[in-house]
Amino acid sequence: MLVDSPEFKLWTQWLYMAALPYFFAAMALEGWAIRRKGPQAWFKGYEWRDSLCSMAMGALKLLAIAIAALWTLPIMLWLYNNRVVDLPVSSWWFVPLVVLADDFCYYWYHRCAHRCGAFWAEHSNHHTSEHYNLSTALRQSVLGPFYTFVFWLPLPWLGMDPLAVTFAHTINLLYQYWIHTETFEVHGWFERVFNCPQHHRLHHAKNTEYHDCNYGGILIVWDRWFGTYKGFLPGVKPVYGTVTPVPSTNPLKQAVAGWGHLLHKVRTTRGVKNRLLCFVKPPGWLPD
Repeated sequence: MLVDSPEFKLWTQWLYMAALPYFFAAMALEGWAIRRKGPQAWFKGYEWRDSLCSMAMGALKLLAIAIAALWTLPIMLWLYNNRVVDLPVSSWWFVPLVVLADDFCYYWYHRCAHRCGAFWAEHSNHHTSEHYNLSTALRQSVLGPFYTFVFWLPLPWLGMDPLAVTFAHTINLLYQYWIHTETFEVHGWFERVFNCPQHHRLHHAKNTEYHDCNYGGILIVWDRWFGTYKGFLPGVKPVYGTVTPVPSTNPLKQAVAGWGHLLHKVRTTRGVKNRLLCFVKPPGWLPD
């Protein structure tokens, strides 16, 4: 049985095609804003090797998605064909519901990606840049598509078309692009509900004061509800990068560095139990 609404595939393709000019136009605008602020600006701006690495990793992520779809899509289709709920795909509320459900799953994936060694190994490359700008948003997890899809498996089982889930996830990723900047902030009611640049830059900071916070994708309310929200602390400027740096602008090295660190940790840890715990404990965990 095929999914009910193949037009979701066309909508997703359209979003990806529209994304390219959106990405580069936004980076050009951000670069202009950085130059306009001049040398007195407190943020770093762009470094061309770092930005090219990030953009290359974005392209590798697309390739990884295409390869991983060979088994992720059949699994999701099987769950959808055995769904426990029939949702009216043509209803006006169906797409907003899927976008909301996708964002909820993203929050828990993202939180786990920072608190579980096996998921931090694939997600950490998104945080390795010591710069915070729109090109950093393209520094995507290359290995993630091969196994992080497990967080979204409940959605097709609950009657959400897998192509609709893909469409919603694309909206989620495109939304998060614009929040990777230091050049402006958004305040008022919007920042209380939605993820904004001032929230996400703290998420990217490696300062101990900002560890493990602001995991939301589109909505910041998940963090407010589940106790992971943090705001800017006066005098504590965000410092970007990872506690274990990856001093390379080679996108392939960046893509596998997290798993390299994890496997090295496993090899140098004594005891089978402790070695297994390396995969499920937080990345900073060490045996007593």
